Amino acid sequence: MDGNTESMIANTDVLNVLGDNVPSLSDFVLDRVRQGRSTRTQVLDGSKLPQHDEKVPYALTHVIMNFDNEDDLIKCIRMLQWSDARMRAAPDPKIMWAWREGFRDGSQVEFAVAWYSEEFFQARKDAFLDRSHSGYYSQFGLEPKDIKIRHEIL
Repeated sequence: MDGNTESMIANTDVLNVLGDNVPSLSDFVLDRVRQGRSTRTQVLDGSKLPQHDEKVPYALTHVIMNFDNEDDLIKCIRMLQWSDARMRAAPDPKIMWAWREGFRDGSQVEFAVAWYSEEFFQARKDAFLDRSHSGYYSQFGLEPKDIKIRHEIL
């Protein structure tokens, strides 16, 4: 068993999908992940929704995670992909944020979140550090203190 096939259950219910199984990465995404070992490579597409087409983000939150092993890095990408898919699957979502593209650069995973409301950004900008997200991070060997976060007001 490896980081792509090991069973992962989203046991922290941030997205109200308790018990949801986190699927393995497709061969296409897994190939991009492997390519990222030696060169910065986009591994995830992001989740901009049609409701964001005409909007300019208020802010971006840049996130960098460093990993000690390949399996944990792959588990992180699986969780990001799952989270993105859950957001897109919501019926008529009124979501004031969107994932930006995700990249792998050696042992790092990088992505950004675009925030489309100043009020929502101020209320949720530190969500990455709260207890509910810690449960996700623990599934791939990280704690909130291991994650570098930088906010940028546009």
